[in-house]
Amino acid sequence: ETCTDEEVAAYLKEFKEHYEQNMENKTRPFDGIMELLLDLHRYSYHTAIVSNKFDLAVKALAKTYFGNLIPVAIGESLNVRRKPAPDSVFTAIKELGSDIKKTIYVGDSEVDVLTAKNAGIPCIGVTWGFRSREVLRDSGANYLIDTPREIFTLL
Repeated sequence: ETCTDEEVAAYLKEFKEHYEQNMENKTRPFDGIMELLLDLHRYSYHTAIVSNKFDLAVKALAKTYFGNLIPVAIGESLNVRRKPAPDSVFTAIKELGSDIKKTIYVGDSEVDVLTAKNAGIPCIGVTWGFRSREVLRDSGANYLIDTPREIFTLL
């Protein structure tokens, strides 16, 4: 059975409302991330989040868990195409006042690897997230790391 456009819109609205009310349930930074972010901040690296999750949730979660350590958080909205389109990456770079030539993308999925490729920047694939080392490797990640601390070996 197929759904009408109106039914899909109603289901999506209900899902978004449920997600907004429950987005912090079972959500927490991966081990080692806070220490990594503190060190990146200490050494004046700029950091941002780009996500295909709802923009309101991405901004709220970033503020709750990371505060000023991640000043730019961009999620799905009508103004920005979803990853793997590079729009959110370009927007984040602009909002940070950064330079694309000094940018590296860190992600945990094949969509992240493709987003980085589409933006013309290297990608560090992290093996502790959504996808396996093999998926990240086969997707073309430039680097693979197993712990947050390893990022410093690549900067």
